[in-house]
Amino acid sequence: MERALRAATLVSTALLLIGLAMLLAYSVAEAIANPGYSLVDGYWRGRLPWMGIIEAAVVGGATATLICGAAAVLARGGWIRRLASILLLGPPALWWFAAYIQAGVGGAYCPGCPPPPFDPWAYAYSVPATAGLMLVLPALATAALALSARAKTPYISPS
Repeated sequence: MERALRAATLVSTALLLIGLAMLLAYSVAEAIANPGYSLVDGYWRGRLPWMGIIEAAVVGGATATLICGAAAVLARGGWIRRLASILLLGPPALWWFAAYIQAGVGGAYCPGCPPPPFDPWAYAYSVPATAGLMLVLPALATAALALSARAKTPYISPS
């Protein structure tokens, strides 16, 4: 079980890192294509479908890394690693709660309109600093905890 959880953590962390690399490449490409744009301007250009793919990779990869990484640490890790992995789940839980609460805000502008659907990807795009600090960084720290633990070695008797 531990081996499968570590492999899942590795795959989901790779997805997260690929999403972050795509985000950087996309911002650079937009800045090059539009003279006078900075990397931040390139980010805010946000063309579909690329930005949707990037958002899904980053948010999905970070969430999967948190879940699989914490499970791997809980399956095999010392008490300090276990405590740290549990504490690292707090900020992402708050981020997901804020993304859920944010979904109901849209109806306040139009009393007769239904509230917008739950869309954590749009929330991550609209508040990237919060997503980075409360979702991506804890995911990377959890991955470091899960992937740096020593693998269980089988016991060989001395006889």
